[in-house]
Amino acid sequence: MKVLHSYCLNYNIGDYALGIGVKNLLRKYLEIDLIAETNIQGQYFTQYYIDEVVNKKYDLLVIGGGGLIDGAHWPNGWFWLIDKELISSIRIPFIVYGVGVNYFEKEQIPEKAISHLRETYERAAFFSVRNDGSYDRIANLVGINPRIVPDPGFHVGLNRDYRRIIRNPYVIIQVANDKTDKRYSNEHSKEEFVISMRRIVSQISTSYHILMAPHVYDDIVLSQEIIRGIPNCSIWNFGNIAFDNIDIAISYYKYASFVLSMRGHGQIIPLSFNVPVIALCNHPKHQSLMINIGLSKYALLIKENGFEKRTLDLIDEICNNYDNLVSYLKRKNEEFSRESKEAFDQIRKAINS
Repeated sequence: MKVLHSYCLNYNIGDYALGIGVKNLLRKYLEIDLIAETNIQGQYFTQYYIDEVVNKKYDLLVIGGGGLIDGAHWPNGWFWLIDKELISSIRIPFIVYGVGVNYFEKEQIPEKAISHLRETYERAAFFSVRNDGSYDRIANLVGINPRIVPDPGFHVGLNRDYRRIIRNPYVIIQVANDKTDKRYSNEHSKEEFVISMRRIVSQISTSYHILMAPHVYDDIVLSQEIIRGIPNCSIWNFGNIAFDNIDIAISYYKYASFVLSMRGHGQIIPLSFNVPVIALCNHPKHQSLMINIGLSKYALLIKENGFEKRTLDLIDEICNNYDNLVSYLKRKNEEFSRESKEAFDQIRKAINS
């Protein structure tokens, strides 16, 4: 089977990790001869491209994972660049796998996206959303009934090895600096967050090396601001990791003692390796993912009162309950593996029917 995989490329390191998770699943559960890829944020599915590339050269089109349902300014209100009327021109089976709703809480999914997503849902052989609360939002706002699957990022380690780079104990902190008007409300709340994070880093860095993990280029300056002048801290080299060296980023997450993260990618990747995570929440998906995995107590709203103290208290709890927490995560990941297998059992039936 020759597969064309379309997902987000060239912006966010985490999207590349999710792409690896999808490919790992495809290779495990389907008979794969070739996996090619294209950037869903740049490739227009014109009639020519559909006829001369998609239909002629491939047996299956895979869209996802990642937070593709986002962007009211995009032509279709989400990332797939195809006219709604052309979706029926795709003659090979296509699936939408583990996508997420990335609209912020107060943002509305526009009507053009609702119409386009409904057509995609009707034409797809299989349509699924990731387990971060996206189902409730898409079911209520779009009126479709997709399957819920574990985010493909939970499978970045499937049949892959990653080497340890830092030998001493370390903690990863990942903060987001894009879409700041939605993440922080205003500049004052952002400044308060930075002050709190600097105090948190100062305390943790006495016991662990702190590795800041920018996922997009804009994150670098905020990471630098948080650790400025604090010893035992560093920032990974974004230019060296992005994007073809994503295995380095995944390796850093795999061997961290624990992680504080403000992005879904920064939660999912370490959790997939049974690494404890504290989610720094400013988007519905952050908290919903931790609820889904049964760890809601480790999800903190960055604007809540007592954020700094609660974070430090949770870090102490992780350290004091580490083995039990790791064992719990192992059981959850085994559960996610079974759920993904069941999803691909259904996919095989759908694309072979």
